[in-house]
Amino acid sequence: MITPVALPKFLAGWLPALAVATVVPEPKIGDLGIIVIAGMPIPMVTVALGFLGIIMARPLARRGEAELSWAMFALVSGIMLILVELWIVESRPGWLFAFVVAIGLGFSGYSIIELMGEQVQTFIREIFTRAKSTIGQRPGAGPNDGDSL
Repeated sequence: MITPVALPKFLAGWLPALAVATVVPEPKIGDLGIIVIAGMPIPMVTVALGFLGIIMARPLARRGEAELSWAMFALVSGIMLILVELWIVESRPGWLFAFVVAIGLGFSGYSIIELMGEQVQTFIREIFTRAKSTIGQRPGAGPNDGDSL
């Protein structure tokens, strides 16, 4: 027959076992230097490394960017800075990974922006081409049905 155990005896046996079994999360190096702004934790060291990665890699950017004016070069750099900083705040990568990604984006980010711009232009051009070909057609009629009277 099982007899009830008094609460002090139960706690005396289980609290030490619970304390040993509890896992304390190991602090990550990326979590150092966190500042809370408007309720959002910002990893300042990682953000600073992302900033430095972009700024230090921009002079190494490909030659196609040499044709840009100073204002356009600064605009592209600003877009890349915003992208990297938002990514860092959202995904909280480690220091090394954030720095390497920032360098890569600073070095070749303009190529990515160009590629995205070309894809958007192609998509919009295709939409307008399809819209022009269907404007003025009767429902169910082919493109040459009304021409021969």
